[in-house]
Amino acid sequence: MWQKRYSKREVDFREDIPNYSDEQLKEVLKLRDHYQPEAAKLAIGEALKRGIINSEQDLFSEEFRCEEIQFSLFPKIKRDRNRIKIRRSIARSLVICSVLPVVYGLVEMKTGNRWEGAAILLFGLLWLFCSAQLIKLYHVLFIQSLMAGTILGASYICYRLISSQTYIFMDFFLVLVLAGLIFYGLIFLARNK
Repeated sequence: MWQKRYSKREVDFREDIPNYSDEQLKEVLKLRDHYQPEAAKLAIGEALKRGIINSEQDLFSEEFRCEEIQFSLFPKIKRDRNRIKIRRSIARSLVICSVLPVVYGLVEMKTGNRWEGAAILLFGLLWLFCSAQLIKLYHVLFIQSLMAGTILGASYICYRLISSQTYIFMDFFLVLVLAGLIFYGLIFLARNK
């Protein structure tokens, strides 16, 4: 239905729009400039049929004025269902991230660094727990724990890079980019409660 969207759902708007509630139809009317022309016309026709608007002139009223889609680094997701889906998707990515410290901790323990390996393994398991809990339910404590873990993990990796005395820019850059991406996802989750 969106103009830049290419999928099998493009033609399904003919079936979907007549089944929309009045509130959903009003949202489509407010964002009609961002929909395919055929979908916008169908929504206008459906609104006329239901009496939501009396004529196309009503679309110029304040209530149906086209809303501009604002750019935001951390956009707010209005629909609860979509917010939950995105939270679960980000949380699943964070669960996958927990594999790295778990495996690295086991390797460190096997090579003789038992205390350091055990600490890294525990860190990975705590990360896994907080990420898995975010899949089930939203709680700010899990997000704050993961933010602290991101800082701790990035600091540890930078410490290991510095202590190896091989200063390769890309190593540090990669750590900062990955930590930044994780932080972005966590801040996004925090803003979309």
